Amino acid sequence: MLQDLRFALRMIRTHRWFSAAVIVTLALGIGVNTTVFTLVNVVLFKPVPVPGGDRLVAISQQLPGDQRNHGPVSLPEYRAYRDQNRSFAQLEATNRSSGILSEQDNPAERYQLAEVTPGLFAALQTPPILGRAFTPTDGEAGAPMVVLLGHAVWQKRYGGVPDVVGRAVRLNDQPATIVGVMPEGFQFPNNEEIWSAYRPTKEREERTRRDLLLFGLLNPGVSRSDAQGDLTVIAARLAKDFPDTNKGVAPLVQTFHDLFNGGPIKLIFLLMLAATGFVLLIACANVANMMLSRAIARGHEIAVRAALGASRARLVRQLLVESVLLSVLGGMLGLALSAFGVHWFDLQTQDVGKPYWVQFTMDWRGFAYFAAVSVLSGIVFGLMPSLRASRVDLNTAMKASSAASGRRGGRLTAALVVFQFAATVVLLASAGLMIRNILAVQQVNPTVPADRLLTARVYLPDGKGERYESEDARRAMHERLLARLSALPGVTSAVLTSDFPGLGSQVRDVEIEGRPAPDPKQPFRAAPLFSSADYLATIRVPLLSGRMLTEDDGAKGKETAVVSRAFAERYWPADLPLGRRFRFLNDGKPGPWVTVVGVCGDFVQDMQDRAQPPLVYLSHRQEPWAWLGLMLRTDGNPAALARSVRTAVQEIDPDLPLFEVRPLREAIAHNLWFLSVFGTLFLTFALVALLMASVGLYAVVAQNTARRTREVGIRMALGATAGRVVRHMLSRGLVQLAAGLVLGLASAFAATRLLDRFLGLVSPQDPATFAAVLALLSAIGALASWLPARRAAHVEPTTALRAE
Repeated sequence: MLQDLRFALRMIRTHRWFSAAVIVTLALGIGVNTTVFTLVNVVLFKPVPVPGGDRLVAISQQLPGDQRNHGPVSLPEYRAYRDQNRSFAQLEATNRSSGILSEQDNPAERYQLAEVTPGLFAALQTPPILGRAFTPTDGEAGAPMVVLLGHAVWQKRYGGVPDVVGRAVRLNDQPATIVGVMPEGFQFPNNEEIWSAYRPTKEREERTRRDLLLFGLLNPGVSRSDAQGDLTVIAARLAKDFPDTNKGVAPLVQTFHDLFNGGPIKLIFLLMLAATGFVLLIACANVANMMLSRAIARGHEIAVRAALGASRARLVRQLLVESVLLSVLGGMLGLALSAFGVHWFDLQTQDVGKPYWVQFTMDWRGFAYFAAVSVLSGIVFGLMPSLRASRVDLNTAMKASSAASGRRGGRLTAALVVFQFAATVVLLASAGLMIRNILAVQQVNPTVPADRLLTARVYLPDGKGERYESEDARRAMHERLLARLSALPGVTSAVLTSDFPGLGSQVRDVEIEGRPAPDPKQPFRAAPLFSSADYLATIRVPLLSGRMLTEDDGAKGKETAVVSRAFAERYWPADLPLGRRFRFLNDGKPGPWVTVVGVCGDFVQDMQDRAQPPLVYLSHRQEPWAWLGLMLRTDGNPAALARSVRTAVQEIDPDLPLFEVRPLREAIAHNLWFLSVFGTLFLTFALVALLMASVGLYAVVAQNTARRTREVGIRMALGATAGRVVRHMLSRGLVQLAAGLVLGLASAFAATRLLDRFLGLVSPQDPATFAAVLALLSAIGALASWLPARRAAHVEPTTALRAE
């Protein structure tokens, strides 16, 4: 083996350009594959960083009529699951929300808050590093509010001083006491920054109030399916005892990863892994072609070694050692590319709300995968050429030149080229659809002055006993905010809104007066957007008929709306909508009748949804939300307004922090990070595949042309023109190209359906994208075939006749 290794190193040095081509090709294939496996490993397989994380599961519920797979649990349901189960060592609950922390000597700040049952930290075996954890009495009804700080909040807000324990603060306008600080890096369950003890209230005891997510620590030897069966039995008892609230409610036991990284996140990462698998297979096919050509060219050398007594197994081993060595060297370069790729992805996803334990770095699984892929790739691409080259007919091989020997292997190389182009079609089509969707998104709502709008959010704590508990208090605060922000220098208009333009909105069931839905199980649907009077003018949506909303609209008895043209055409196709009435259904309960006073142009409210629901614009007074969006228009740079907007809000209420303050253009880009990042990755994979497939086709046609040099000479000596020779030599490459495109097109039509949920505004069978992919590949493939054929046609006939 050592002798084989030394000989392989000598061959690599001797044929350094050939070796470099093989190493770079494999580096690209192995590099992108290792990169994506590292990402998939972190997102889907890496354990949650708490003791016993492999036994930790999440429990949610599938509610009747709700397609989500992680619906919340009510407090009575939690108690039933906790007290009656036989599968869990501990079962704890959390309620995630926002917490505004304020005190006299510190400005108010908004943090991610989790109200948790007192036993959670004991279940996670993670005690505070300072102070104490919650006790059972902290979770009793009427108990004083206590707070645990995250390590980052302790350091940033309080300077890391130890006497923070016992400090009196206000949390969401309620008095509270800080009792401890959690360890650095702990943010359970998902990017939490502060924690308070969950306390029962009269409202929380209602069986229809579901706001809890449960986490359980499985007993040793109990599987997730065992726990699922256990809770299903309990749910059946609840359905029998409380049919009005629990009929059809089904518990769901999930892994922690599936809860936060399941669904579309899991699918896109697995699709990426499949895509890079294609890239690696294309790389291996390319290198197999190169190695097969090289092995055939070494036919005389191999025959000599066989004549000197080398067995076929000995010859195969020698050729495989060379292949594996080249693969390992390519893998080392690929590892460097992978490190860059993982670092880039980590930077791109720093501020997208990923779970706190998701840090993209390579661990032992990534290194093991890299090592396995490097070695196996060498075996895969080296085995067929080694077996074919070692099949030696001594008499023929000793007499034949390399050109004559090269007539073997044509079908295998052609099949590999067909596969390469088919896989490239799939990758390019996938990347093209994602890029096309990004371009489509950028072209919607062209009237919106996104570069002149500043957006921000504010939360009015509206819990029981808080200042903004009543709708009247929230309405009054809305008016004060609107008046103060409109008076700021440089602001041409200021509006309040429930949702920012283009960034989505909730969709509700709607009842049209005098027109019942054809199917009660499929009611009419629309997207309400609550805003102040100047909203439509600010985003430049034209009024088509009727009037805009005014400051007098929205009061009780004056419920009015401006509806989009799509809403009017869908629900009153033959009538004028002005004066017509409709009402929204909230959890099946009808709201007040709303009168249509105007019809406006259509608008894309959700840039990631192809099925745009019709829009309805209503006054913010009608539903004065606690979560409020602020949008200010300026003739200058909107980012320059941020400081004055913060100051204005603090002057009105020092305990109201602003958050997510940024220009609308940045907000849209942040909302579309998913498309941008994954579109870039798929495009990178596709371009690498395209490069390798084109080089592979060029190499095969060049080899075929070189083998037929004497034939070319004879044809030209008999009077064939250069053009006729080019067409003859070109035909084989074009046949392989056509076969690859047809196979790839059929595969791409099937594969791109998996991307449907990520494409938003573009169909997964978008004709323009597929046409562009076919045109690009046809042009590049034809060029790769034409260049060597053209060169062969310009060889002097006398030179060609002496080729063998």
